[in-house]
Amino acid sequence: MYSTFTKLVGWIGILCLLTGCVSRPGLFDSTEDDLAGGQTVLMAQLAKLPTVRRITAWPLPDYMTGEGLTIETAHYRIHTTAEDILILRQLSFFLESAFNAYQEIGVDAGPGDLLVVYFFQDRQQWEVFTRRWTGRQAGEYLNIKAGAYYYHGACVAYHLGRGANLAVLAHEGWHQFSDACFTYRLPAWLDEGLATSFEGFRWEDGRVDFDVRLNAGRLMALQQCLAEDKWYRLEDLLRLDAGRVVSHAAGQAQLQGASQTVGSYYAQLYALARFLREDAFGRRRAAFERMLVDGREGRWPLEGELREEAMARDTAPSRRWNAQVGPMLFEYYFQQTPGQMEAEYRRFCAGVLKSVRFQRRP
Repeated sequence: MYSTFTKLVGWIGILCLLTGCVSRPGLFDSTEDDLAGGQTVLMAQLAKLPTVRRITAWPLPDYMTGEGLTIETAHYRIHTTAEDILILRQLSFFLESAFNAYQEIGVDAGPGDLLVVYFFQDRQQWEVFTRRWTGRQAGEYLNIKAGAYYYHGACVAYHLGRGANLAVLAHEGWHQFSDACFTYRLPAWLDEGLATSFEGFRWEDGRVDFDVRLNAGRLMALQQCLAEDKWYRLEDLLRLDAGRVVSHAAGQAQLQGASQTVGSYYAQLYALARFLREDAFGRRRAAFERMLVDGREGRWPLEGELREEAMARDTAPSRRWNAQVGPMLFEYYFQQTPGQMEAEYRRFCAGVLKSVRFQRRP
């Protein structure tokens, strides 16, 4: 959805959350027989799942070796070489659950075509695919140490471990959903803030319960922001994109002379999305949802080049566009400047942290 470089750093900070989850009993239990055998056994087991509409062999691209499966659900087409029966059983159910959660924030819509996910068994396969899929930009994506990315309409991930897989896919899946369903692209603060909202979840009573409060990694980073005063002012946060933050963190840019970090950036956007929906018993929630619906329907107050760039989905947005549109939408829908809201926002962050108890490792 957002600029190519912005998308590739969407993984930063996600890896520290790795929220634990309890496997759903029954549907996700496996026997030794399930784990024995090859592709035929996997296909037979997965075909039993209620979310799976169709499952076929996936002929891998000619530059790759091995075999794979294509799993189709109501909204996704998943190409995978994964061999872990548990994660494969969870994958289709989880993605459909995430899709429903994306709609519940106020955008009741769906894309016309199935959303594509590539999920590889290991990093080696992921790297081979990434080199071809991202072309000249492959070097940037291959710098991702562990995680996933969204590029050219598809989420591309590899097996990191069950909790990590799903958290990363939920984050990148939001970018994919918004790219497919919105008329206008989203500014970075809104896009990344919402993506972090889906990283926290639990398995409960045979379903996936997405709960923004369960995001331990973002909450810990937010606590560090306040404790060490690594704080982006709200007016700066609305103009920034992840690529610019990464450059700053690498010492290539300076912002107020402070030592803000990438983790701080994502943690504050996580908190900002919560603030706009939760603060003061949700008094800004209606405006927040109206902003999203208007973005989907193409009703934002954009004109000329700003509107054209907002609709030019086949090209990456410029940082100039993001820096202009981010604050503009904020002030238009919430009827306050970032400076006027700064103190309330910071108090909200402190209040959220008071209700969280962190346990130190021995």
